[in-house]
Amino acid sequence: MWLVLGWVVLSVAWPGSARSDEQDVVRGITSAHNRIRDGLGLPGLVWSDELAGAARDWAEYLARENDCRMRHHGTDWPYGENLFWASGIRYGDGRRELQDVTAAAVFAAWAGEAIDYDYDANRCRPGRTCGHYTQVVWRDTRTLGCGWAVCADSGQIWVCEYDPPGNFIGQKPY
Repeated sequence: MWLVLGWVVLSVAWPGSARSDEQDVVRGITSAHNRIRDGLGLPGLVWSDELAGAARDWAEYLARENDCRMRHHGTDWPYGENLFWASGIRYGDGRRELQDVTAAAVFAAWAGEAIDYDYDANRCRPGRTCGHYTQVVWRDTRTLGCGWAVCADSGQIWVCEYDPPGNFIGQKPY
């Protein structure tokens, strides 16, 4: 079962959404990134089908071969990468189903990390995560592509790839 955030609908409908037109999804995830970037005076991102394919392939690998556990590509991977995981809903009678997760919700989780980023110190608040946010707003990044896969346990792995990558130690994102 698959839906690629880039968006080719294969065998499932977009979870929790009436949106089935792939161009609406592409515009949605790209414009969400660009609204944040525009507010910081950064250039907008452009959708890449190539990056979407890479994101889809990695999400599928994690779902199928990595027991639905998140793992970033190694340091030799040429792109920046954001990951998101959502568990399946499990009922007392043993039924499982997908959570109602949308691209907007995934993006909101990443963008919400802005509150934990201290620009002056160029670091996250102690004990907090903000690397997803800093990748979203990395000044030099120009293209993105995203995808997701459904896991055997009805969990979901979401991946966005960014080119050029960001989050270089010692450098501010913007």
